Amino acid sequence: MKPVVGILCCGFDGKNQFVTDTYVRAVRISGGIPLLIPILPQDFPINSYLDICDGFLLPGGGDFTPFLFNEDPLPGVGQTNLSVDLFQIHFAEEILKRHLPVIGICRGMQVLNAACGGSIYQDLSCQPGDPFLHMQTSQNRSDMWHQIFIAKDSHLHELTGDTLYTNSFHHQSVHLLGKNVHACAHTSDGTVEAIEIEGQPFALGVQWHPERFVKKGDQPSIKIFSSFIESAKGYQSQKKHPGQSN
Repeated sequence: MKPVVGILCCGFDGKNQFVTDTYVRAVRISGGIPLLIPILPQDFPINSYLDICDGFLLPGGGDFTPFLFNEDPLPGVGQTNLSVDLFQIHFAEEILKRHLPVIGICRGMQVLNAACGGSIYQDLSCQPGDPFLHMQTSQNRSDMWHQIFIAKDSHLHELTGDTLYTNSFHHQSVHLLGKNVHACAHTSDGTVEAIEIEGQPFALGVQWHPERFVKKGDQPSIKIFSSFIESAKGYQSQKKHPGQSN
């Protein structure tokens, strides 16, 4: 059986919750069974989702509520939703406690960092130096926007090599790294573009959107998703045969 991948909802659109279809499609094409997980109240028991799924995808979405990081709101903060923040961060904490495979994309990378006690810049203008424009303005969201540079001692480097050209749709970024979180890719302006979490079977966060390139046959994006799905398969096998090595 293919591994089940839980995809957390991105957020709310009026009274509706939504997940962008490219996440669902990328998981399906890569060999997983997508399962959409709604934003739920804080007191809702999420163990059933953790039991059912073999891996999780944390998607992109809106901005973080500043006071989560003991900060006052600054100019540049966009629309926030505290219930989404709290649910996604708590869910990510539980994923990591269970050592389940997880990939975080765009905001999802920032959620992973926050779940480990890290913080987020409210806007790239708060970041030291002279950050360039990371909110892509091209009509096609699959266009490449900038180059990233990948640390040689990372799992991401094994999948993609030294550099990549990626798309980019964010104005918030990782600030202080959380416990056991390592930045494994940056842009030339110093913005963190990928993170890995030590001590996890697969815990990768990327600031760009590789899911948009999987259907197009982009090899680095395919390798990222394939590696994630393989880790989910390993977890699935471990559940079926506890005590045996993968």
